[in-house]
Amino acid sequence: MRKLMFFVLLIAVTVQAQPKYERKDFSFKTTKVKNADGDISEVKLGTYAGGKLVKEYTYELSVPISEDLAEHVGTVSEEDLNFDGYPDVDIYLGYYGGFSNNTEHDGLLWNQQQHCFVQAEGYHGIGEPQPDPERKCIYTVLSNGPDKRVTSYYRWVGNELQLYLENTWRMDDEDVVDFSGMLNLPIQCYTAKLDGRIPIIIVLQRNADDTVAGYIYYPRAKNPAPIMVVGGYTLYNGVGIYGLDEYQPDGKVSGFISLQHQVVNGWDDKVEGTWTNPKTDKEMKITDVTFSHECPKWFTKSLLTPEDPGNIGREYSFQQWRSGYDEYLGGHISFRAVGKNKVYFECSNIVRNLAEGRSDEGRPAVLKGNMFEYRDVNECGYGFRAKFYPKFVVLKTITDNESLDCFGAFSSFDGIYIKVKQ
Repeated sequence: MRKLMFFVLLIAVTVQAQPKYERKDFSFKTTKVKNADGDISEVKLGTYAGGKLVKEYTYELSVPISEDLAEHVGTVSEEDLNFDGYPDVDIYLGYYGGFSNNTEHDGLLWNQQQHCFVQAEGYHGIGEPQPDPERKCIYTVLSNGPDKRVTSYYRWVGNELQLYLENTWRMDDEDVVDFSGMLNLPIQCYTAKLDGRIPIIIVLQRNADDTVAGYIYYPRAKNPAPIMVVGGYTLYNGVGIYGLDEYQPDGKVSGFISLQHQVVNGWDDKVEGTWTNPKTDKEMKITDVTFSHECPKWFTKSLLTPEDPGNIGREYSFQQWRSGYDEYLGGHISFRAVGKNKVYFECSNIVRNLAEGRSDEGRPAVLKGNMFEYRDVNECGYGFRAKFYPKFVVLKTITDNESLDCFGAFSSFDGIYIKVKQ
């Protein structure tokens, strides 16, 4: 027993003896390493605190560089790469050929909670990284041929740098498109054909609630214009499944889109799906799919930005064609403001059977950010959540199945309602 207590005490002393460094304590030293041909092939970065080596990192150059061209290889820059207020470390690893800023970098991020540096995942090899503190992103401008360039925008998710969107542009373009309104979530762009003959472009964003919103574009339409698509996402056996409705401005659904997206071997995107006409049930396969993060110039404002409570619309609606009834059926909800962040509502949804209700007089819904929850809509205790976005609201039941008993079978307020009146 005494030996065990001594062992535990020894561990505690050892843990306590580990120094706790602050960011200001660190300095850096790099060493260039030659290969058998005499070219610089590696860079070693030593991190020092109080003159003591804390940790050494080794970076292999993608393209070895002759010593006479490697003067700046291993240069360390200390700047805030992830915009948390602490200087990080960028290390330059040389130029690897081609047009534009095709240079190689790697990085370390300072973790204030752990009081140490951590590897900047996804930062290596993206080109010439340019931190943008105002938009809190990192962007690069690289070659896409002799007369084109591609600007890629990245944002940090923890310690990992993720690609959010890309913009390919000609060097003689006169119009500069501002994509600041799209940097809240990654872009997924599917360039494809319906039944191998009708070209389409589907561009989507997905948030943490797995709400998906974007546009479908038909380049060969008589008057081509992006059409809003909204829906949901589920992950099943490694396959991302998107169920989307194509909405007209009045809330009528003009198409159903199903997409299945699977990443094979960690890099190859396998995408398949269908587009269905809701009136005729005619189904067309989505073929010849190319996936990218390219953002079209007509998509410059995210549909998934949380709506300002003061900008909620008066009426929202959706309508789906029901063959059995030979007409459009759907849902409708209206709102009336009664003070700051407070609204009365009246809702009806007749997709399956009738579900309807309204807020009690004297008990308005109270918004917290872009959402509210409201319970006891009826004597069965029905409750739902409303989440508002710039062009639609998502309603979802938050009470148990027994609370649906006051409605017709399988009825609820659930659905995506398009803003039809501001």
